[in-house]
Amino acid sequence: MTRSVLIYANCQGEELMLTGRYLRNVLGDFAFKWIPAHKVTTADWTTLYGPDFMRDVVTVWEQVESGQPTPHRAALHERLPPGCEVVKFPPLSALFLWPFSGNDPRVAADPARYPWSDSIGAVLSTENLGDDALFDKYMEVTAERMPDLNRRLRIDVVRWTATDALADIKMAEWVEQNFRTTKLFHTSGHIAAAATGPLFKQLLRSTRSLDRRRIGAALAETDMLLRHHQGQDFECVPIHPMVAEALGLTWYDPDARYRWHGHDWTFRQYVLHYIRWAPYLD
Repeated sequence: MTRSVLIYANCQGEELMLTGRYLRNVLGDFAFKWIPAHKVTTADWTTLYGPDFMRDVVTVWEQVESGQPTPHRAALHERLPPGCEVVKFPPLSALFLWPFSGNDPRVAADPARYPWSDSIGAVLSTENLGDDALFDKYMEVTAERMPDLNRRLRIDVVRWTATDALADIKMAEWVEQNFRTTKLFHTSGHIAAAATGPLFKQLLRSTRSLDRRRIGAALAETDMLLRHHQGQDFECVPIHPMVAEALGLTWYDPDARYRWHGHDWTFRQYVLHYIRWAPYLD
């Protein structure tokens, strides 16, 4: 019978699952599958994730969350086979890199268009200005309202440390040490491959059910597999140039283009599209 590693996590779990599926070194021994913790419904536990789905699970990579366990997390644990190994890992996020994420009523009405909100963009959405004037206005208002980014970073570090304390895998210190020199996030919740790799390799090392003699080859293969991979780059929210300067992001390119569902937009183009809530699909 095939043995499976089940990943219970938000959309970052999909990146981990796909990485595992492409590892030839362990592919013959293990299948990798994912339950999206942020989307699972009560009905899914008896349809998509019933006894047949759970039968071959020998290890769960479980993404932790702060606060009381949700009913779905309890449902997961109730259905795990006896003796199933559980390895817990933290979610990765970076709220401090996008300091204007906040209320925009348009997101609630149309969450699929631009789900990563910008409160200044929302405020300016009623302005009747040309491109140059509108973008200049955005830069002026964001400069006036730019918060203390180092304080925002400290808040995120505290949050990372708190979730690390609940997990077997620790990522807070690594993220804090590397975010300035390496692009780790495409949005506040979507990670680049530079973050996927270290997290995935820690999970491999911590999983007792994997053949320890093959772990070294699997780790090297992970590096090779992700060498040119961009991670969760289907939605890339640009970094504000003032944020990049204040935080000393050495990888930042002011002329960079950011992927948004098949488009390659500059920071300016993205801002104008967002303010006007312009459709990105014709």
